[in-house]
Amino acid sequence: MAVTIKQIATIAGVSRATVDKVLNNRAGVKKETKETILKIAKELNYQPNLIGKALVMSKKRNKIGIVMTPYYNPFVQAMLEGVNAAAAEIAPFGLEIETKMMVSLDAGELINILNYFESESFAGVAVFPINDPAVVRKVNRMIADGMPVITFNSPVESIHSICFVGQNHYIGGRVAASLLGRRIRGDGKTAIIYSSRSLSCHTERMRGFRDKLGEAYPGIRIVETLENQDKSEESFKYTMDLCRKYPDLDSIYITSGGVSGICSALDILGLAGRIRVICHDIPAKVCPLLKSGVIDFSIEQNAYDQGYKLVQILFNYLIKGIEPERSVQVPISILTDELV
Repeated sequence: MAVTIKQIATIAGVSRATVDKVLNNRAGVKKETKETILKIAKELNYQPNLIGKALVMSKKRNKIGIVMTPYYNPFVQAMLEGVNAAAAEIAPFGLEIETKMMVSLDAGELINILNYFESESFAGVAVFPINDPAVVRKVNRMIADGMPVITFNSPVESIHSICFVGQNHYIGGRVAASLLGRRIRGDGKTAIIYSSRSLSCHTERMRGFRDKLGEAYPGIRIVETLENQDKSEESFKYTMDLCRKYPDLDSIYITSGGVSGICSALDILGLAGRIRVICHDIPAKVCPLLKSGVIDFSIEQNAYDQGYKLVQILFNYLIKGIEPERSVQVPISILTDELV
């Protein structure tokens, strides 16, 4: 027969509420009492009744909301695969995942989605935040009202989420600059294509890239910085124009989605392999371009795992009572032609 919280409380000589606090890692219990309860639980091989807890919770709120940037970005598509895999695993516990895909990077659209999650009393939310004052106010108000919120991929320090999942994008940008500097021997012209200045992941990558070039490769000049909203067609048009305006262009650094548009333009112009391309999170369909040398390096952050972690962290928090770390860092890895 399974051991119950009531039995542990009787043996320990404390209330059921005290045992519940300890087993769910909540504050308010003396250290000595906590240690005693944990020892008793271990000796009796206590196993939490997660199904029961989920059923109780489902009578109130049984949905986790996830809001992502537009689906046309292959990185987001890979994240969604991770979300869906985790959602299938937790389905027996009565928790449902509802994912909303933005169609733009507009703050108003994001706030409307958050309003929906709030009005439907979702149990928790994971959000890819836009760095906009109205978004920050909205998310912080939801948190203050008791909504568990985690942010991912694009950190906004003024949002008081219980956890951030993502990479150190500033370091990612520095790594990109270091790879480029070695590739073109520290001298030349480069251009930057990024998604949006409202996403800190891209502004941080650009800041790291510029800082590293200034420190280690001052001979590399950034000729233009262009916004593509993660769209391949914009990358294509920008690349065609850049190559016309700067015949001696050496490289393009793209912080965002849309690298396939760059590669298509370079192929048409006969410049594939001559103009160096460094990107982030290469989509599977253009991996052969990395193998062939059209793309020099890709700085990866494992989108699938990120998506999976979003669901896992909220499930652990809501059902198991496990407080997440304030920051779950995604390692920086470099993909080359030998690692495709």
